[in-house]
Amino acid sequence: MNDSPKHCGICKRVLDIPADPLSIDCGGDCWGCVGEIEADMGWPEPLVQVRKESEAGLHPDWIDPAKR
Repeated sequence: MNDSPKHCGICKRVLDIPADPLSIDCGGDCWGCVGEIEADMGWPEPLVQVRKESEAGLHPDWIDPAKR
Protein backbone atom coordinates (compact mmCIF):
# COMPACT_ATOMS: atom_id res chain seq x y z
CA MET A 1 0.00 0.00 0.00
CA ASN A 2 1.29 3.44 -0.93
CA ASP A 3 1.07 5.84 2.03
CA SER A 4 2.63 8.83 0.26
CA PRO A 5 0.28 11.79 -0.13
CA LYS A 6 -1.52 12.48 -3.39
CA HIS A 7 -0.87 15.80 -5.12
CA CYS A 8 -2.96 18.04 -7.36
CA GLY A 9 -2.30 17.33 -11.01
CA ILE A 10 -2.34 21.07 -11.77
CA CYS A 11 -0.50 22.86 -8.95
CA LYS A 12 1.00 19.90 -7.01
CA ARG A 13 -0.72 20.89 -3.72
CA VAL A 14 -0.96 17.96 -1.31
CA LEU A 15 -4.57 16.74 -1.38
CA ASP A 16 -6.97 16.11 1.49
CA ILE A 17 -5.24 18.14 4.20
CA PRO A 18 -7.91 18.82 6.88
CA ALA A 19 -6.56 22.29 7.71
CA ASP A 20 -6.48 23.33 4.03
CA PRO A 21 -9.96 23.82 2.54
CA LEU A 22 -8.50 24.22 -0.95
CA SER A 23 -6.89 20.76 -0.82
CA ILE A 24 -10.17 18.84 -1.31
CA ASP A 25 -9.57 16.13 -3.91
CA CYS A 26 -11.68 16.83 -7.01
CA GLY A 27 -10.74 13.78 -9.05
CA GLY A 28 -6.98 14.24 -8.79
CA ASP A 29 -6.94 18.04 -8.78
CA CYS A 30 -7.45 20.29 -5.76
CA TRP A 31 -10.53 22.41 -5.14
CA GLY A 32 -8.28 25.49 -5.23
CA CYS A 33 -7.56 24.88 -8.92
CA VAL A 34 -10.89 23.34 -9.93
CA GLY A 35 -12.89 26.02 -8.14
CA GLU A 36 -11.04 28.85 -9.87
CA ILE A 37 -11.39 27.19 -13.28
CA GLU A 38 -15.11 26.58 -12.83
CA ALA A 39 -15.66 30.09 -11.41
CA ASP A 40 -13.80 31.59 -14.38
CA MET A 41 -16.14 29.62 -16.66
CA GLY A 42 -19.12 31.24 -14.90
CA TRP A 43 -20.49 28.17 -13.15
CA PRO A 44 -22.82 29.63 -10.48
CA GLU A 45 -22.08 27.44 -7.44
CA PRO A 46 -18.27 27.50 -7.76
CA LEU A 47 -18.37 31.24 -8.49
CA VAL A 48 -20.24 31.91 -5.25
CA GLN A 49 -17.88 29.67 -3.25
CA VAL A 50 -14.67 31.04 -4.78
CA ARG A 51 -15.87 34.61 -4.16
CA LYS A 52 -16.35 33.73 -0.47
CA GLU A 53 -12.94 32.06 -0.32
CA SER A 54 -11.33 35.00 -2.11
CA GLU A 55 -12.81 37.45 0.40
CA ALA A 56 -11.31 35.25 3.14
CA GLY A 57 -7.88 35.52 1.47
CA LEU A 58 -7.70 31.98 0.10
CA HIS A 59 -7.36 32.98 -3.58
CA PRO A 60 -5.06 36.03 -3.49
CA ASP A 61 -4.32 36.07 -7.23
CA TRP A 62 -7.82 35.27 -8.47
CA ILE A 63 -9.73 38.04 -10.24
CA ASP A 64 -13.50 37.86 -10.23
CA PRO A 65 -14.73 37.55 -13.83
CA ALA A 66 -17.25 40.33 -13.15
CA LYS A 67 -14.35 42.71 -12.46
CA ARG A 68 -12.28 41.98 -15.57
